[in-house]
Amino acid sequence: MKLKVRNYREPSGQRNAIIVNSETGLPEFWPMLYVSSLLRAKGLAVNTISSQLGAILCLYQWAGIRGVEIESRILSGDGFSRNEIDTLITVLRSHISDLPDLLSPSSNVVKIGSGNPKPSDIWKVLEQQPKQISPSSYNDRVDYVRTYIVWLCDYLSDQDSSASPEQRESIAKIGTDFAAVLKSMKSVEPNTTFSVPRSLINKDIRSVLEFATPQSPLNPWTGTPTQIRNFAIVCVLLDTGLRTGELLSLKLSDIIWAKKGAKGLKVKRRQGSKDDPRKKQPSTKRDEREVPLSEGAFRALDLYVYSVRNMIPQAAQTEYLIVSVGNKSRGAPLSSISPVTSAIRDRTGINLTPHKLRHTATWRYCVAQKKQGRNWDEFVEQLCLKFGWSGPQSPTVRHYARRYLKEAMFEATIREQDQIDLEMAAAVVAVNQERENED
Repeated sequence: MKLKVRNYREPSGQRNAIIVNSETGLPEFWPMLYVSSLLRAKGLAVNTISSQLGAILCLYQWAGIRGVEIESRILSGDGFSRNEIDTLITVLRSHISDLPDLLSPSSNVVKIGSGNPKPSDIWKVLEQQPKQISPSSYNDRVDYVRTYIVWLCDYLSDQDSSASPEQRESIAKIGTDFAAVLKSMKSVEPNTTFSVPRSLINKDIRSVLEFATPQSPLNPWTGTPTQIRNFAIVCVLLDTGLRTGELLSLKLSDIIWAKKGAKGLKVKRRQGSKDDPRKKQPSTKRDEREVPLSEGAFRALDLYVYSVRNMIPQAAQTEYLIVSVGNKSRGAPLSSISPVTSAIRDRTGINLTPHKLRHTATWRYCVAQKKQGRNWDEFVEQLCLKFGWSGPQSPTVRHYARRYLKEAMFEATIREQDQIDLEMAAAVVAVNQERENED
């Protein structure tokens, strides 16, 4: 049985995810019930639900390999042996995309003979797989599967009206025992929270801006509209540290066009918006907030809106700020910005991702706060407000707080950062002048 996680849009506009049988198109009943009765009730974003379902998908793929009917096994009171859970670990460490091929007799990965492969042969194949997910991703899968099995056991124990109290307790205990064994198999990760730099150094920031500047000979994109839009994306992310979902959820009305005072962006939660045509709607993780824009970033965004977006007739059909400029989906809300950072990464060799820009923006903000002489409490409060973290106990906040206290090279960093801000604003001015000369 081939299973997959499918994202879909409900008539209300709400996005959701389920596990479906690829051959029949029908959803798997128990994972579907789990999503509707627990995950949706918690108000989780669809991306989070999809991640949890990915782990549960591994569980059911494992059950298929082992010939285990999960629900029947639980109701029988037999539970799961330590050896079975050991084999589950192998699946949880594997990439989901590899699992279907491993089950196929025609697999090109490792020859396992013709006809129906034996379980022992399949486990040999799995053990030989060199590709594994990261320890942190594996630990997440372990937690998601543990939570699901505990829920399933509790639900089944409550639903069996013919079972005695002792039988119900025995069924529920299967879940707690399973969870305890699985928890003991989590990976121990080294604590690198404070030692590994997450942000770009100033030299790399300059290089990214140089490649992203419109009409630069190093620019990886063809067409001035694409160059201007992508430059605005890079400048805004580098300045504000918005999450990808937050940027893609912005509407024109979210721009603060103040003639006097600070300019900025309004970050709003828009889960389940009927006016969003994207199959996988970008999401905003935290509370709504207003984020200020520097002069350079605002000029880049302003240039994009008036010289690119407003020149695309199809864009008038949507309020979303960042739109496609390609021929096929021209004017439609952009679905991903990963191709933007990937193009720069391929040209420069810099490990650039949208989240890397977020970390860089955060550190640039820390430097600016240090320059202003902010004390500890003020710094932490402002950091959470600007970047949308839950509070001072957030691991990411603590990471930057520690750097904030220990950093010894601030003066040089501040001077160089001030120069970068000037260069960003100057690049936009130069592009505007060149376009005016062309006109």
